[in-house]
Amino acid sequence: MNYGLPYMGSKNFIAEWVLSKIPPRTNFYDLFCGGGAITHAALLAKKHRRFFMNDLNPFSALFFDAVSGKYHNEKRWISRETFEREKTKDPYIAFVWSFGNNGADYLYSKEIEPWKRALHYSRVFGDDSLLKEIGVPCSSSTWIKKNHDFCKEKYILWYTGNVMKTEVEVAEIRKNLSENIKKNTEYLQNYLLDGLKKSGKRPCDVDRYLGTNGMASHYSGKLQWEFPTKEVYEKLQNFLYLPVPYLEIYGLQELMQSLESLQRLQRLQRLQRLESLQSLERLQRLQRLESLQRMQRMQRLEFTNLSYKDVKILPDSVIYCDIPYRNTATYIINDGGFDYEEFYNWAQNQTELVIISEYQMPEGFTCIGQKSKRSILSATANNEVKECLFIPTKQLNLYNYLNNSLFNFD
Repeated sequence: MNYGLPYMGSKNFIAEWVLSKIPPRTNFYDLFCGGGAITHAALLAKKHRRFFMNDLNPFSALFFDAVSGKYHNEKRWISRETFEREKTKDPYIAFVWSFGNNGADYLYSKEIEPWKRALHYSRVFGDDSLLKEIGVPCSSSTWIKKNHDFCKEKYILWYTGNVMKTEVEVAEIRKNLSENIKKNTEYLQNYLLDGLKKSGKRPCDVDRYLGTNGMASHYSGKLQWEFPTKEVYEKLQNFLYLPVPYLEIYGLQELMQSLESLQRLQRLQRLQRLESLQSLERLQRLQRLESLQRMQRMQRLEFTNLSYKDVKILPDSVIYCDIPYRNTATYIINDGGFDYEEFYNWAQNQTELVIISEYQMPEGFTCIGQKSKRSILSATANNEVKECLFIPTKQLNLYNYLNNSLFNFD
């Protein structure tokens, strides 16, 4: 079973194990709830009566919103432009439509986006017009998987003719891509260098003229080379010998970029699974959480967007803290930092039981359980690590009393 939503550091795969180590209490606090995996498991475990989710990251409210049915009728296609505009405002867009659920980068590459849009329109809206325009008659996952090479060929032909909008024959473009890219790049580089020489100027002169700091080297050098923008190019025409109008010379640049796009298009691993639609799969996972609404315990679920220090802890509670792990990939939380010493002091001063997920903790904390798993966050990425649960050592007697058993290692 999947618990919560995909999230950096999600406890989905060990949620049941974590809950097995948490004793029954009236109130359950998940102070760094992230994607809600542990709260989700706790709701199903029937060991607590009231549930308090909290996270400083406002996007963690997505779990609560999903359970509440906010996304029941969600069907939108989110374009790259909409994503960039709304990702910091809308948790749904940031979660469902970002690569690796990182909230920062759009889910689909530019080359594959039109294909995914056509699939979305067909499967969500029942509109096959975009797929038919590409030349694919069916959006069924089984059919596309079975006819993968046919779909891929049709899409590449459509992409080169409609997105790249080049007048060069598609078959000709697809021959010797690397040579064509190199040829066009060299032509444009030489054109700019020739203009520099004929004008008797040096890159430093161009920098002074443009008021930039070393940027001119990108136009005249070989490393990190790029072609000027329209505004910069037209300004340079008043300083260097660049007789060809921007739109005319940019046609070659556009072709070069199109060739690069096509080369990436052919290499993209995503084209090995044309039948998949990740955004829809994520949305459906959100919508499935709505089934929790039928549980009576959902009436006792609350969400807050506070610092862990500002959450009021009621008596007869257990506090679970899945803090950002030290020396691993970090979470974006306001200023981007986490004060570990401050947290350790806070945990030591709690009267209610505190259980902390981490790989290791300093003196003054005791491990009450550990479990092997594969990690994508640690410095030894994708290697086996030991997920541990800790409590303040001075709470050991309280933990044993509540748990009615001595701690053990799995």
